[in-house]
Amino acid sequence: MLQKLFFLPLVLTAIAAQGATLQQLSMDQMSQLSTSVVRAQVTGASAAVVSNSGSPAIYTHYKLSVTEVWKGEAPAEVMLPGGAADGKKQSFPGVPELRVGAEYVLFLWKSPTTGIVHTLGLTQGVFQVTAQSDGSVLASRRESGELMLDASGRAVADHAVSMRLTDMKTRVRQAPNAAEKAR
Repeated sequence: MLQKLFFLPLVLTAIAAQGATLQQLSMDQMSQLSTSVVRAQVTGASAAVVSNSGSPAIYTHYKLSVTEVWKGEAPAEVMLPGGAADGKKQSFPGVPELRVGAEYVLFLWKSPTTGIVHTLGLTQGVFQVTAQSDGSVLASRRESGELMLDASGRAVADHAVSMRLTDMKTRVRQAPNAAEKAR
């Protein structure tokens, strides 16, 4: 079971030539599978060619100013495939683009082999934080435009998710740890 948990994030971030296919994840699943969950502001972005596993790819490095750590450790940056570097441009379906200056709740997964920190489930792991006129703060994401499958491999419709930031924080902190669940 634990071995499956280590490979699931790799499957979730695999990108097909015509588009990304994602396994739909619940908030509890994302909380369990993430190595870190943070509230952070993106303070900078730069792209570079990264040669892991022998095949070079462009990754955009997003610098983070972490204001809260809900699980794990506070990463200094998150890397997402795609971007422009060395006069070349590369893009991948399903990969979110973060905006410098924007604030997010990020569900992250750190690869044990490369050390690269990715968003879990591509766009599923990125929630924009916005203050409301009534003083509340929401964390939300749009529905993914990518093919979404349930755990049994059936196509399902994705839906936008929006919730109060305090409610999301409580759910993340109450979710059982993936290692505990595997025992």
